[in-house]
Amino acid sequence: MADAQHRVAYTDMREFIELLDEKGLVHRVTAEVDPVHELGAITARSLDRHGPAIIFENVKGYPGKPMVVNLLSTPEQVALAFGTEPTEEQVQGAVVRGMDHRLPSLEVETGPCKDVILMGDDADLNFIPTPVWHEHDGGQFLATTAGIVTRDPLTGILNVGLYRTMIKDKHTMSLAGGIRGRASSTGPGGGDHILDNEAVGKPTPIAVIMGTDPLVTLAAGSPVRPNGGELEGSMEYEAAGGWRGEGTKLVKCETSDLLVPADAEVVIEGFVVPNERTSEGPHGESTGFYGENHEAFVIKVTCITHRKDPLTYGLICLRVEDYPRQLLRSGSMQSRLIQQTGKTNIREVYFPEVGRHGMLIVSADIQSKEEPREIMEAIWDAESWRWIIVVDEDCDVRDWEDVIWRVVSAAEPDTDVFPGREFPPMERSSADVDFTAPRRGVGINASLKFKDNEFPPVNKVSRELTARVAARWDELGLP
Repeated sequence: MADAQHRVAYTDMREFIELLDEKGLVHRVTAEVDPVHELGAITARSLDRHGPAIIFENVKGYPGKPMVVNLLSTPEQVALAFGTEPTEEQVQGAVVRGMDHRLPSLEVETGPCKDVILMGDDADLNFIPTPVWHEHDGGQFLATTAGIVTRDPLTGILNVGLYRTMIKDKHTMSLAGGIRGRASSTGPGGGDHILDNEAVGKPTPIAVIMGTDPLVTLAAGSPVRPNGGELEGSMEYEAAGGWRGEGTKLVKCETSDLLVPADAEVVIEGFVVPNERTSEGPHGESTGFYGENHEAFVIKVTCITHRKDPLTYGLICLRVEDYPRQLLRSGSMQSRLIQQTGKTNIREVYFPEVGRHGMLIVSADIQSKEEPREIMEAIWDAESWRWIIVVDEDCDVRDWEDVIWRVVSAAEPDTDVFPGREFPPMERSSADVDFTAPRRGVGINASLKFKDNEFPPVNKVSRELTARVAARWDELGLP
């Protein structure tokens, strides 16, 4: 089993694809594929069929510019990325260990991302294969797996977030960022940096990093808690370093002081125009609906650098997609929750793949009658989860039957179901659904401990014994 500083068996996205290829987890499509709707539909159908990664070698309108999709869509692919066995428990354990044992990044002079440098009018977004992913999308969405790099103007710390961008013209993109008060939908990282700069009339330098090694991609899309101690560079780059077992190599941008991965396939440099907004979308969302934004930020492109013969990586957003959201969010929340509360008796935090900010299941060695509610409140302090179920440490949080059995057996509607916080309205869907009303969270205490009626022992094989027999599975010749 991999430990926190275990070195993964690749250095960049290309080597990771070679590793997948050795395992028979890549398929190359040589037939011409239309990037308008057809490429996205093929991607979606293959996801539904639990298919391999796909490299489209002949994207219509982009000769010699291949695109890869579904790179992290199966347990086997994700396990190779983290260097673990292909089980959710192993991968989530690696996520937590890397979050808790981050490694500092290393700034280098140059790297493959500087093979070709395009400045000014030559920095044309049209050279990059960019699909219209869904049938009702309003345009070409470029950065569906790209990291968006910004720097906090107050602290100087870098942030890397996974926010979508839509091509407006060859030098202009939108950045999803609906403003509501202090925050934006780009989150407390990049969105806040833009707003802080706007407050003093300054543009925000920005870099879009495409085709990075998969661990940087995963870190960019994860709720990485702030660094502690001496690590004060970038939370996401350093979390990726902890997972990789080696610090992320970074180079400076050509037109700003932002740092980007030296081995990225494509880097788009530019700036967010202060106090300017544009419309973007609709775009198919992971919520299962289409969303659009009439208050998106505006990015002006100043420079594009890329590797020779760049290979771009894209993702189609669906309810189930090419991204292990449940494992990354679960591992990140587990690490953050234990750090914030000091409750080392929390055993596991799990995010079922049931929708964005949908449900969180927490198992813990419950120590008091009040503790389940305390855990819920700590989670709501951190994020706006609508449903939280707290269970005992012997519960398999990935087994819905086990979880629901405990809800039915142990949760009394009048004493164990708690109204949670009221969250802001979503305002993200163009579908005929009312997302404008405030939403309220709900917590369910499904622990069997400290209840008015005393429950007998649970009839279940212990984790320790299960692990012991699992270690003999191959020896026993069982499938």
